[in-house]
Amino acid sequence: MFGSTSNKNYDSLASTPSNVTNEVSVDLHLASTCLRTALESDNKYSRGVLGVITGSNSYPGAAILSTRAGAQSNIGMVRYAGPLRAQNLVLQASPEVVASEQLSGKIDAITVGSGIPDHEHCNDESAENQRKYIESILAQYSNENYNAETQTSNNLPPICVDAGALDLLPKHVFEKVVLTPHAGELSSLFARYDLEISAQQILKNPVNYAQKAANLTGATMLVKGSTTAVASPNNLRKPIYIAQYGPTWLATAGSGDVLAGILGALLAQREKNSESRTDYGLIAASAAIIHGISAVFASRSSGGNNYTQLVQDMLKAKHPLTLEHPIVASDIITALPHVLGILINMK
Repeated sequence: MFGSTSNKNYDSLASTPSNVTNEVSVDLHLASTCLRTALESDNKYSRGVLGVITGSNSYPGAAILSTRAGAQSNIGMVRYAGPLRAQNLVLQASPEVVASEQLSGKIDAITVGSGIPDHEHCNDESAENQRKYIESILAQYSNENYNAETQTSNNLPPICVDAGALDLLPKHVFEKVVLTPHAGELSSLFARYDLEISAQQILKNPVNYAQKAANLTGATMLVKGSTTAVASPNNLRKPIYIAQYGPTWLATAGSGDVLAGILGALLAQREKNSESRTDYGLIAASAAIIHGISAVFASRSSGGNNYTQLVQDMLKAKHPLTLEHPIVASDIITALPHVLGILINMK
């Protein structure tokens, strides 16, 4: 879509192999540093407000899952924007969510795209309007016409871009844009830059291709999989973060919508007084860790779980614990408060 250009920045980033030299495996202790402890002086706004543009008339469940996950992830408020049917279903599931057709008011981070059709599958006016709205938001994160990030991005909240919004991405964006593709979606993203890289190639080396995609787009890149890799553009000199709590039963409908909600919430509760030092890669990898651990908890739920003991076991284990039974995406959300409570108390 974007095609090859003579712009040396894009061409060199696309063609030069990624030299991944610094990988950091994110554990529970490191993930806990991305969670904000509530203060006596806090109110719902100071704890973090997440704006969510997900779901559609065809896939309203994505709106429910992403808003529920965001609301359960240690923030003060979730604002939802979407079609009326999705709004009504979101409010039935989570009456504390503020729903409307478009986002307004204070917003500390945004999650977009889950459950919204991509260009190829968009066949109704409502979904097309959603896509235009998301595109207008993402256009503000383009840095092609600026020499320094400080000229535009400091006043923009970080944004998680998932699923159907990935094909709306400007050619080159700021680091605070966090993309969350699986291997197939990343292959399609590469194709927009005239790069033929298959999903199979990406699955064999997610770390390398996460770095290549981050260099190409300027975004923070989270590539979902059994081993989730998170990369920032090379020029920022940040490590590749590896999140290895990716149990196989996360391969279930809606689990990516839950991750998008968790990630948006972690972005919303970041330390806002030091934006230039914010490590979006660590935040994204921590969201993946929390997502995976919650799946482990959910798979071991029996009504009499000792969650503290389970976390202690996980801290000692070299590999993720064996799952006990299948789960669905909603089970992950149910486990979230237990996981987050334990992690916050680890700080």
